[in-house]
Amino acid sequence: MEKGERRRPAPPPFRTATLQQEAAKQLSFSAAVTMRIAQQLYEGVEVGAEGPVGLITYMRTDSVRVADSAVAQAREFIGQEFGKRYLPDAPVVHKGGKSNSRVQDAHEAIRPTDVLRRPEGLKEHLDARQFKLYQLIWRRFVASQMTPAVFETTKVDFDLGRYVFRATGSRVLFDGYHVLYHEAHEPEDAKTLEDLPPIPPLAQGDVVTLKQITPNQHFTEPPPRFSEASLVKELERLGIGRPSTYAAIISTLKTRWYATAKDRRFAPTPLGETVWQVMKRSFPAVFEVGFTAQMEDELDKVEEGDLGWQTVLGDFWGPFSRALDAVDVQKLIHDVHDLSGLHKEKCPTCESGLVVRSGRFGPFIACARYPECRFTRPLRRDKVPDKPTNEVCQECGAPMVIKTGRYGEFLACTRFPACKHTRPVPLGVKCPKCGVGDLAERRTKKGRNFFGCLRYPECDYSTWTRPVPVACPSCGFVGMEEKQTKARGVSRKCLKCGHEIQVEEAVTPAETVAG
Repeated sequence: MEKGERRRPAPPPFRTATLQQEAAKQLSFSAAVTMRIAQQLYEGVEVGAEGPVGLITYMRTDSVRVADSAVAQAREFIGQEFGKRYLPDAPVVHKGGKSNSRVQDAHEAIRPTDVLRRPEGLKEHLDARQFKLYQLIWRRFVASQMTPAVFETTKVDFDLGRYVFRATGSRVLFDGYHVLYHEAHEPEDAKTLEDLPPIPPLAQGDVVTLKQITPNQHFTEPPPRFSEASLVKELERLGIGRPSTYAAIISTLKTRWYATAKDRRFAPTPLGETVWQVMKRSFPAVFEVGFTAQMEDELDKVEEGDLGWQTVLGDFWGPFSRALDAVDVQKLIHDVHDLSGLHKEKCPTCESGLVVRSGRFGPFIACARYPECRFTRPLRRDKVPDKPTNEVCQECGAPMVIKTGRYGEFLACTRFPACKHTRPVPLGVKCPKCGVGDLAERRTKKGRNFFGCLRYPECDYSTWTRPVPVACPSCGFVGMEEKQTKARGVSRKCLKCGHEIQVEEAVTPAETVAG
């Protein structure tokens, strides 16, 4: 058995990228919402008789440096409010997290303009989202000047003859900056010292009782899809964009429908996949992560006078114009949409050949004898067939079918277009609040998915976590929220009584060391 001590230093104050990541993980704010609220806090909020007051420093920055006066004020506040144990002997100096030397360092880190303006004292002057973001910024900055958290780590080897099993655990010796601030983690993030369970007191040679052996088999899984937080982190790592453009990049993906967010994870749309195929095939040198990062670097050099803008444009336009001239649009459409057999097909109306034409909404297949023959059909044939259901239209009484649209499956009346009634597909779980309506997946105005009662607005029950039609072992209600994390595995919580059960244990810290 081995025991050790690990210290976890306080994180630096926020930069733009880290603010967007933490706001996404802790507050479920999109990057655009985070920057909009931060702009409001920076420009000023009416604070009673004081009038408009700017509450935070400039929010578009790559820097983690802080003015000496702000550090001194934070240290004085920590000493008075938390005591000497939480105050380091000297000011904490944080190093920038970006390896790229060309960072936007004109502005210091994002911090409150006055540490003495505590979030609780400003709550009556801020709306709910402004308060949450200001509280996050304030706590992170004050915590950045506090002492590290200290953990005792324990490693125990169990000799079972043929195999040696190892268990690791930890417990908090001193909370340090954790008294004020905790970082958030996503399910795919690696375990931290806080995630390890404590190990009961043991001594060398103790005999332990085997209670249970739980076999688990784990396979290599593909990387999880990006969330807003992990996408901002990846953009920064690859050198794509700047603090002022991260939110715009993500907004473009959504508004142009290149990607859609479901369960707070991005997934490519059919349009996004098609655009990727076209661009990658025709402009491989441009549609490449390295090109974007290189362009960012060259523009920085132009700004600093180290490189002429004519040279940058000339180096880009020469190869790009040649690639543009080489594009055969008809061949590109045939390749992307796999129309290799189109020349064998005949128009079902007049038996003439079929060709690809372009229209207001993109390319489509049409009769070669147009305009004499007006037969057309869309390029895509992969339309999902309708699924019959037992549901009845609430407006006309006709049967309803499940159709697949831009945002997934939905119920539609079979009398369309005479009846245009639609509604979400029920999940097979009754509303725990009213007991009458069914729960279904819905979307907010911002495009985020949630689960709510179909009797809205009569019943306003909603939850962010997907319910599953499983009976609660405690109260018998059919409906439980299901969550999965690396730290806890798969767990379910009853929508009615709150009873929790563990479905699948997380990967335990015990591992085979030797055979």
